[in-house]
Parts: sequence; C-alpha cells; structure tokens
Amino acid sequence: MRNLGMAILAGGLLVGMAGAATAQNIASAVPAPKKDFVVFADRGTALSPTAAATVRNAASEASTARQVTLIGRAENIAPVKGELIRHGVAPEAIVVKQEARAPIAKPMDGLADPIDRRVEIKF
Repeated sequence: MRNLGMAILAGGLLVGMAGAATAQNIASAVPAPKKDFVVFADRGTALSPTAAATVRNAASEASTARQVTLIGRAENIAPVKGELIRHGVAPEAIVVKQEARAPIAKPMDGLADPIDRRVEIKF
C-alpha cells in the first residue's frame, strides 16, 4: 500500500510539473494587453490640464501603434484627436467610433454628467 501511495504522489508531481510548463508556454504566447486611457473633456472644445496630460501620455505610448481608437461623443472626440495629433500620433492611425447614446438628463446644478464627456483612447 505504501508503494502505491508513493507512486500516486510521484505521478501527481510529474503531472503537476507538466501542467506548469504548459501554462508557462501558453502565457508567453499571449500578446501583451492593449492600452486604454479615459479622458473626461470639459465643456466646449477645451481639455482640462489633467485631461491634456492624460492625452499626452497616451500619445507618447501610442506613437508606434498601428491604430488608435477614440470612442465617445463627437464634440468630445475632436479636442482629444487634435491633442493626439499635436503630440505625434499619425492622423491616419486614428479611428473614431462615435457613441450614439441618448442624452442623459442634466443634474439640477446644470453641470454635464461626466459620462457624457467621456472619451476612451484604445490601442
């Protein structure tokens, strides 16, 4: 009985090591994750200093990307796209996907809901 227990233990260790090697090979075959940035545009066509800094960071990381996708409302995408181009992203690499959501009711204080001002930058 003791020999059977040792055989099961040794077999389990061998199977466990083979499984780890397979998992390691699979992990190295998976491509690096894509980058995502989120910017909240101010009212109008301006970007806040924080939003502009985020777009600059995205531009520096996306300089070698084949495609940079902007997702959001048209009025918010325009300043983000302009800032990306100013900081070295090729205009032909930028793909715009406009969201066609219904407008969200405005809060009582008159400020725009941040979800309406959101622009996603993906590459």
